[in-house]
Amino acid sequence: MKMSRLMILIFIVSLGLTLRLFYLDSRPVGFTWDEAALGYNAYSLLKTGKDEYGKILPVVFKSFGDYKPGLYIYLTVPAIKIFGLSEFATRLPSAIFGTLLIVVVYLLVSKLLSAQHLALSTAFLLAINPWSIHFSRGAWEANIALFLTTLATLLFIKKRYIYSSLFFGLTLFTYQGAKMFTPLLVLSLLIIYKPNIKKLFWPGVLGLLLLLPILWNLDSQSGRLKVFSIFNYQGNLVRGITQRYLNHLSPKYLFFTGDWSNLRQSIPYYGYFHLPEIITIAIGLIVLLRTNNQVTKLLITWLLIVILPSALSRDIVSGVRSLPMVIPLVIMSGIGLAKLFYYHRLLYIYTFILLSLFILFLDLYFIHAPNFVARDMMYGYKQALQIIKPYLDRYDRVIFTDKLGQPYIYTLFYYTIDPGSYQKQANLILDSQGDVGKVEKWGKFLYQPPDWRYQRGDNSTIFVGDNYELPDQDMNPVNLIKLGEVYYPNGKHALRIVALK
Repeated sequence: MKMSRLMILIFIVSLGLTLRLFYLDSRPVGFTWDEAALGYNAYSLLKTGKDEYGKILPVVFKSFGDYKPGLYIYLTVPAIKIFGLSEFATRLPSAIFGTLLIVVVYLLVSKLLSAQHLALSTAFLLAINPWSIHFSRGAWEANIALFLTTLATLLFIKKRYIYSSLFFGLTLFTYQGAKMFTPLLVLSLLIIYKPNIKKLFWPGVLGLLLLLPILWNLDSQSGRLKVFSIFNYQGNLVRGITQRYLNHLSPKYLFFTGDWSNLRQSIPYYGYFHLPEIITIAIGLIVLLRTNNQVTKLLITWLLIVILPSALSRDIVSGVRSLPMVIPLVIMSGIGLAKLFYYHRLLYIYTFILLSLFILFLDLYFIHAPNFVARDMMYGYKQALQIIKPYLDRYDRVIFTDKLGQPYIYTLFYYTIDPGSYQKQANLILDSQGDVGKVEKWGKFLYQPPDWRYQRGDNSTIFVGDNYELPDQDMNPVNLIKLGEVYYPNGKHALRIVALK
């Protein structure tokens, strides 16, 4: 690699790293219960070698009854060792691997298309890609799986089959959606590239060995997968799958709104790609279809099969399950951008519009997004627990609303509760329908909606709830102590903390 290209790549990677680390602890605003569970279980492993339920070095973690492949948790242990149990440490692995993905995509495009300028264009577009940035800034297992998948694909094309098999296998320990996507992608690579069968023996053995722990735990981790399956819902099955599949290819999803069904997985008023990339992706697709070689077959096949885990789920769209779509689409966009290099005036106009919208995205994401997504990101739990902490010794119990979901894991996380002590009384109450369960009690905490009608004479309890559970009109008795109020960034009321003298 020439020095100038190396310097450009270093700049691109540095830009990508900055975009993924800047305000990592507070953007996205709030902290989801899945993130808190990943962080606390990593902390539990660090301190005891066990998960929150006392299981020694598990492959699969029972989290709220939602069974999580464990690789992300193990990768988080070093970060928590260095930085302590925090939002930053929990999100750091995703940010690091999201940055490393830029390098891997550069190498992949260099290998596929033998064009350094095209590889640099693609790496730059990935570095500033809203989809990649967002999912690199939260503790998303899918982001780690995407890195492993892309690296494994690169190694397969380079005929490093043992290493490729290893990283493909690791995707199965990282994210549930990979259990469908990875086998289909491996099969596609075998069909497209037709490698020497003899060279696949030991990689195949390694792959089977990596499958054994997955198969051993398959039954125990299938409960919530069934809940999210579209096959459990009434209606026209074919129509439902088709609709969900096509939703992921719609301009609305890719360029205007992102995941409109879940604010945790999108950027308000912005798509997963910058709007001008409609043009470069279209150009790139046309170029690929005209070429119709192995590269075309790989990228098109990747794009078509990666949507299946989303299409077969109950959600009408899913930004996290379809995240691997970003790879073929950003490569297409890179191809299209490289074509504009031959038309300088068009390139200047395109670059100006792209960078202008990129600045708009940064403004939306870092400044305005908290006003829209705070509630969905479970904002308020941390703030309420901070208010409560100085008063705990004065009261016998805390009734903490579970309206937002899983308050116990935030207590464990933000109070850095000793995992050994929690493991002795961990008691998850499973949901009868197979969805997430709940913990009703830990120490002084009862996780339930406060019943103010009957409990407002209890002067031994701290109450935490919203303004419906603890109504405004009942907040003026002379013996009432208002410990604090929590508001969302947009000024709307989140939680109220009160007690009696």
